[in-house]
Amino acid sequence: MRYLITAIMLVLVSSQPALAKMYKWVDEKGVTHYGDSIPPQYAPRGSSELSKGGTVIKKTDAALTPEQIKAKEDAEAKKKEDAKNAVEQARKDKALLDSYTNEKEIDMARERNLQLTDVAIQGTQTRLKPAQAKLDGLRRHVEAIKKSKRPVPADIAEDLLDAEKAVAQLNNEIKLKLQEKETIRAKYEAEKAHYRELKHLSPQPSAKP
Repeated sequence: MRYLITAIMLVLVSSQPALAKMYKWVDEKGVTHYGDSIPPQYAPRGSSELSKGGTVIKKTDAALTPEQIKAKEDAEAKKKEDAKNAVEQARKDKALLDSYTNEKEIDMARERNLQLTDVAIQGTQTRLKPAQAKLDGLRRHVEAIKKSKRPVPADIAEDLLDAEKAVAQLNNEIKLKLQEKETIRAKYEAEKAHYRELKHLSPQPSAKP
């Protein structure tokens, strides 16, 4: 069958004028056709221009579907984003290697940052003590008023509310700083692990439980 199609193609090609063009295309059923022009409905499916001897001299790919176009655009966008991320990672790697000459310096930087956070926590705790004492005093005062069956004055109730807010805010600041310490530890541990990778050093043994 293949030889028959080839023979027919050669007959068609040889019967055309010297300057005529011959095209090959495939219809929706997968059947290959030859002719001096491509029916418009098959043009988007792709085609080949043939020489007089029947060899392909030019090939036109099939038009992309909307889905294929979208997939191609997404792939190109991802390629650009990956290239951008690679450049940024290379910059970060260089900065890491330029910042430290050994792992000990990374540990020292971690401890400095942890100490600064501890100082901030201590400062907040210092402010918390009088705020908590004021709140405790107001609560005792309000409780005494209630026990005497008297209404709590509006200004005292407002002072109590303000004191509760102040103490809650200071406690929240301490909580956030404690979380910050964990973030600092994780950050420098990750930096140290990556530093070892960049320096091609052996991984550190896991700490025993």
